[in-house]
Amino acid sequence: MTSFHTFNSHKKKKKSWPRVLICIVLIIIIAIWGRSVFWPEDPVFTSETVIVISKGDTLAKVYQNLPTNQQLSIKLFAKSHPDRVPSIQEWTYIFSGNYTPADLFTLISQWPVREYLRYTVLEGRSIYDIDADLANKGYIQPGEYISYTTNPDKITELSQRYDFFDGNISSLEGFLYPDTYHLDEWDNLVRQLVSIQLNTFKSKVREPNITAFSQAQQKYNLSYYKLIILASIVEKEEKKSENKPTIAWIFYNRLQQGMLIWADITLCYHFHQPYADCTPKIIAKNVSDSKNPYNTRAVSGLPPTPIANPDSNSIQSVLNPAQTSYLFYLHSPDGTIHYATTNAQHEKNKSDFL
Repeated sequence: MTSFHTFNSHKKKKKSWPRVLICIVLIIIIAIWGRSVFWPEDPVFTSETVIVISKGDTLAKVYQNLPTNQQLSIKLFAKSHPDRVPSIQEWTYIFSGNYTPADLFTLISQWPVREYLRYTVLEGRSIYDIDADLANKGYIQPGEYISYTTNPDKITELSQRYDFFDGNISSLEGFLYPDTYHLDEWDNLVRQLVSIQLNTFKSKVREPNITAFSQAQQKYNLSYYKLIILASIVEKEEKKSENKPTIAWIFYNRLQQGMLIWADITLCYHFHQPYADCTPKIIAKNVSDSKNPYNTRAVSGLPPTPIANPDSNSIQSVLNPAQTSYLFYLHSPDGTIHYATTNAQHEKNKSDFL
């Protein structure tokens, strides 16, 4: 009996070890959870974070991408200080650094009443257009925006923060999303504008279309950057959204068949000036210049860089073109577009509508 009892006691001791181990693990988990509950960290925006609040958005959009413990810190403060919780307004908010929940709420409540400049970048504007407009309005000195967006060191620095371009490009053209932005008049306008444009490109173009871009790259044998270049040409060539998918397909057709793209407007980019200064007379004078790498009337393939900043409609048209047999198009004086499959049909359209 004594021997049997000793054996069972030893067996029970051996069985107790898993329970002890489980208890230790549970204690560690509870300790970690308890730390996050009772000592949550203050919200930290590790790099300049631009958050665009639109109609219908809630305060949660400000902190939804923060770590869980930092989100918890905000929620606990809001629950214990309901009178300090601000109402969120449609605005472009910029956060950078470490804030207590109280500081964060104060900043949000004060932001829309500060001195802000409302500035709109129109679709299809190039860095030269934007620079000229900012300078004409007295917001910057001529050349400031161009210098910032073509600075190799700045491009390399920004490419560490954004995965949709790299430091080997010569300018940020194509990624400076056209939209309406609110800028702090007491801060560096160019830096703010470029940062917000890149963030908007990321949220409106890059992130929602990662799969579509990958599929288009494989289907049309074009790099990501070349798809942006093509979208910028579509943007400049066609203003009506409903026509853009067909125009995009015409360009794909021409590229695949080894034809010239024949987009007159592209040659203007070579002159590094606003498009308003590149008149039809200048285009006609330079249409045969094969030394201009942006002249798609004389040089095969796509230009070396985007020629403007396309909006989401133009980019979507490149990612989802309307497949047709068309190879040509032209606009009559009233803006109506006319397509053709053969050069003979195109020449007839010229005769009939121009």
